[in-house]
Amino acid sequence: MKQKIDISELRQGMYVSGLDRPWLESPFPFQGFLINSDIELDELKELCQFVYIDLERGAASTSEKELPTKSESNTVSDQKQRPYIVKFEDEIPPAQELRSEASTYMEQVFRDVRAGKSIEGKQVRKVVAGMVASILRNPDALVLLSSLREHDEFAVAHSINVCTLCLAFGRYMGFSANELTELGMGGLLHDVGEIRVPTNIMRREGLLSKEESLLMQTHTTHGADILRNSSDIPTSAIDIALTHHERSNGQGYPEGIYEKEIGYYSRIVGMIDVYDSVTTSHGHRHGISSTEALKNMYNWRDTLFDAKLIENFIQCLGIYPIGSVVELGSGEVGIVISVSLEHRLLPKLLLVRDSAKKAYLPPKIINLAQYTAQKHRNDYEIRKVLESDAYGIDLKSYLLRELPLEA
Repeated sequence: MKQKIDISELRQGMYVSGLDRPWLESPFPFQGFLINSDIELDELKELCQFVYIDLERGAASTSEKELPTKSESNTVSDQKQRPYIVKFEDEIPPAQELRSEASTYMEQVFRDVRAGKSIEGKQVRKVVAGMVASILRNPDALVLLSSLREHDEFAVAHSINVCTLCLAFGRYMGFSANELTELGMGGLLHDVGEIRVPTNIMRREGLLSKEESLLMQTHTTHGADILRNSSDIPTSAIDIALTHHERSNGQGYPEGIYEKEIGYYSRIVGMIDVYDSVTTSHGHRHGISSTEALKNMYNWRDTLFDAKLIENFIQCLGIYPIGSVVELGSGEVGIVISVSLEHRLLPKLLLVRDSAKKAYLPPKIINLAQYTAQKHRNDYEIRKVLESDAYGIDLKSYLLRELPLEA
């Protein structure tokens, strides 16, 4: 049920489903969101005279109802979120070590599977448990490392990225450590069946023939078989390997089942698998920006993906996902390196270009939430999201040089 209200009545806990103007004329890239902070309230009050709220997804205008809980809303209130235990900068070194260990391990897993060996579930669990601990301390570090697209083989990097994003999302959804570990194991192993698909098919640039596509799709059944014949692998991980390409409208593979028949963890991994794939450059294919990917996936809700999961995933990553390259009102350009729960529209940036687009030497880290209290608002708010390589920016090079990462 939707209700039109004057902008003066808008408050935290309400779900804004419509504006008094087209969404494209607003700075908000997603058509509908839960109001979680005064910053978002201020943005809307400066822009609109009235808005439409969804009473089924958020608080009503005339009651004193608290922020909606997970059972009452399609989104998860930030006020329900686990606090970050350590600072982003402090979590970078252990996160880097954990990602390196995971990369080495997955390279070995793929070698073993090629050689006909099974996978040892206890070792997978150990690797994922370390990543879970990092995500629970501060998820931004591992998520940022996933955006670097390092030198790993694509299959290895993709597996780790999907695992990382699944853990960050699960944390946002309030999963327990055991639930995160189980989901993470499925995310890490979801594409293991690709090892049994001919290499020339998996590495083919451009469109595949019908026969080649059918052969590529067998990686789901191969993956499930590999995991069934391995030890200490959760049943959910086997299901994820088999069904992560199934879609809500029944147009997926291998069985063409519908949303209600797809396991909850499989829906999560399937969604995140697509997000990481389309935002990653691979071979001659150029990845799209995180913002563009999320907009597309939002439009695909209810047809390809679970609509509630899509909305929650967008809320989890925020309007400006970690690793995004953005331009400020001042003309300066920065890389999003951390997003606080309280100020989703005002992330922490690594500024790499000045207003004339000349390189900052050295770059500087700024927190937009603090700068807006000291500077003119229009100068230190984000104007737009740029391509990751805009103005010759090398994301990995900057982050390796300016943050305590090992090359």
